[in-house]
Amino acid sequence: MILAPTGVAAVNVGGQTIHSFFHFKPNVTPVSIKKRKSADKDKPTIYKKLTTIVMDEVSMVRADLLDCVDKFLRLNGPDPKRPFGGVQMIFIGDLYQLPPVVCSREKEIFRVHYKSHYFFSAEVFGQLDMEFVELEKVYRQKDDEFIRLLNAIRNRTVSDDDLALFNLLDA
Repeated sequence: MILAPTGVAAVNVGGQTIHSFFHFKPNVTPVSIKKRKSADKDKPTIYKKLTTIVMDEVSMVRADLLDCVDKFLRLNGPDPKRPFGGVQMIFIGDLYQLPPVVCSREKEIFRVHYKSHYFFSAEVFGQLDMEFVELEKVYRQKDDEFIRLLNAIRNRTVSDDDLALFNLLDA
């Protein structure tokens, strides 16, 4: 299954939003997650058959939402004793891009329950055996100097000369 946090991201990867796939309401919390009842008791739900979920644009996924996915899959997935119900999770995203959205009334929840609002602060993260892979090839840009400038910003090594070049590009 391929999932993403927003409709645009889901369309771009040919998947569904996290909320629509799990039937989460916008104000979902880990406490509100329940076991789903199958319409046909002899027929396993799609969640029991899951082996892998690819979650794109993970930089936009909040810690509490990832804990909701974990709890849902423990209740409804193949193996209730394992993180994410035993479903292999593949997280794809650029952490230098868009962060999760947290409105002012939700900030206290994150101050009390999580180290940050980012997905990697989810409680389930401490239970995972993770393998990290960094993709290094740039596909969207072709100009080597422009790529170098973008990486200088990303790596916080941008110089005054680099900024001057950006200003020339903008002119």
